[in-house]
Amino acid sequence: MSILNSLQSASIRLIGQKPGAFFASSEEFELELFDFVNEVAKDICKYADWQALTKLHAIAGDGITETFALLAEYDRRLLVTDIQDLNNWYWDYQHIANINDFLFFKTRGAEYSTPGAWTIYNNELNFFPAPAAGSSAIFPYVSANYAVPQGGGIPTAEFMSDSDEFIIRGGERLLTLGLVWRWRENKKLDYTGDQEAFMMLIDQLAAKDKGSTVIRDRSNNPDRWNTGQALPGLLGPLYGH
Repeated sequence: MSILNSLQSASIRLIGQKPGAFFASSEEFELELFDFVNEVAKDICKYADWQALTKLHAIAGDGITETFALLAEYDRRLLVTDIQDLNNWYWDYQHIANINDFLFFKTRGAEYSTPGAWTIYNNELNFFPAPAAGSSAIFPYVSANYAVPQGGGIPTAEFMSDSDEFIIRGGERLLTLGLVWRWRENKKLDYTGDQEAFMMLIDQLAAKDKGSTVIRDRSNNPDRWNTGQALPGLLGPLYGH
């Protein structure tokens, strides 16, 4: 289903009209929805590690190269990312999230667990030591390309035509709800119900998609910000009390 259906459905709910085209239109309303649709799509894509956007990239080692440029379509790594070493049946590359820790090991030539460690900075995958010659590392990532030309083709990073399709299964209705919400919010109208409907549906789709999902606390209790950090240890009397 093309995004034209989503745009038209949103238009009917907002102004009671069903324009035949949006991307080629010069009308103010159509231009507004055209502007919002990519914004809404990007927010949807950022919400979860959708299966349709999850891809794999193979890195070929030569024993010398330590840095590898991220792909042009790379958006982010998965919440849980393991780089597999296909030549090692037991160990994978170890992720060092803190760049300072990574540089500590690298600059001091410290040994790390086989086959090595990795981190991301400067828009590059950085390994230490360099992946061995003949080795192959498989790197999963989330693609930024969500717009699929009608009839198939290479996905792109934004919708360019009414006939484009959204890569996320069931995402067309999400686009409609998101467009209604954003348009009403922009016009300073009440959008509470539209936002709630959007969030309910995106939670349902993300749960069914089974990708890794960010856990969000939607509580309005301000006291959670003042919660003290729990310390390890057994519960019991303190200071003799």
